[in-house]
Amino acid sequence: MAKWSWGVFSKLLQLHNLVRLSIGLSTLAFFLNFGSFNYDHIPLDEIDANLYKHVNPNLKLDPNKPACDYGFIHEPDGPMLEIPTSYDEFLPTGIANGSFLPSHCNPQLSVALLVTYRKRQKQLDIFLPYIHNYLRKQNIHYKIFLIEQQDDAPWNKGALYNIGARLAMDERFPCLILHDVDLLPRDPRNLYACLQQPRHLSASVDRLRHVLPYWYLLGGAAAVRADQYKLVNGFSNLFTGWGGEDDNFSFRLLDNNLQILRFPERVSRYAMLPHVKQAAVNPRRAALLRQTIPDQRHDGLNSVKYIAMEVKKYRLYTLIGVRL
Repeated sequence: MAKWSWGVFSKLLQLHNLVRLSIGLSTLAFFLNFGSFNYDHIPLDEIDANLYKHVNPNLKLDPNKPACDYGFIHEPDGPMLEIPTSYDEFLPTGIANGSFLPSHCNPQLSVALLVTYRKRQKQLDIFLPYIHNYLRKQNIHYKIFLIEQQDDAPWNKGALYNIGARLAMDERFPCLILHDVDLLPRDPRNLYACLQQPRHLSASVDRLRHVLPYWYLLGGAAAVRADQYKLVNGFSNLFTGWGGEDDNFSFRLLDNNLQILRFPERVSRYAMLPHVKQAAVNPRRAALLRQTIPDQRHDGLNSVKYIAMEVKKYRLYTLIGVRL
């Protein structure tokens, strides 16, 4: 992929920001007219060759067990998973501190699932059991970190991801999955893993009529190698409120000659849980998007600040509580 200059991105941003500042029907019209249903993607038979097969070096694997198999990603289309409205029963078998390790085989993949969160208990009560049931079937080693902003300051998803990424990398996870709490994967073949290049998981969301709004979208759910996250200095800490931080992160990756890869549309389908937006739209996001790419060396993972942080271990997740 040719290196993208900031001048090219600036032109893209000028067009994109005109659209992003529109609301309601104008936004929907953009999705329908300019988005893509049949976007570029990796064919199913090429996914295995693109997988970033690394496990957490802290793991103690059993030499008497076989390597876990991921052949299910090549299976033909099957029924989509049903989305529950609540969970009356859930068995957390094999889960401790939000972490799971398959018992019958040695995983070839370790991922840290970073979920940013504030005051969405109803969504969390569905997300946690659903995603555990989903991931336990994938023969991967994973751990869920719930990064909760525990104050009334403006919402700052980028800062929360940076804080969560620091702890996940301290625990030596090689792959980071950045995930909204209101998104649920529908196709069992959607392997939660990093590829050699950054990956956008949630390319086909029901609320967006399964249309990819624009080619550099990375919001919702994404997988990035820990070394690549560090290379681009993570997310900007300057975006507060709603919008802009995901696009800025996407531009940071592209500006470092990294590509954004996706699985086929049907495999990438997600359901979005109903919710009311808690964060107001950031009126400065357009200006911030124009100025923060050149500042990525000084604004991001290496500069995130917080007033207080506590880490608590629960059965289904490790909580990182933060006041910014």
